[in-house]
Amino acid sequence: MKTREFTIQTDSLELDYDYNLNMNLVEEYVIEDLEVPEDCIESLKIYNKHVNIKLSSDKKYFNDDWYVNLQRVG
Repeated sequence: MKTREFTIQTDSLELDYDYNLNMNLVEEYVIEDLEVPEDCIESLKIYNKHVNIKLSSDKKYFNDDWYVNLQRVG
C-alpha cells in the first residue's frame, strides 16, 4: 500500500531559519522545493522535531515525480 502520510525530521529540511520554524516556511518548502501540489495536501503540521504531511486520498499521484521524491525525503 502506498503512503499518504509522511513525517520529515526538521533537521533534514533544507531551510534557512534560526529558532523559529513556522508554518509559512514549511508550507513554502513543501510546495516550492519538494514540488508537492497544493491540491494534494490535506494537512501540514509542525511538531517538536518533525513535520507531518498528510496527502489527500482522492488524488492519483503515486507515479508522479514529486511523490517519488517525497518518499526519499520522508
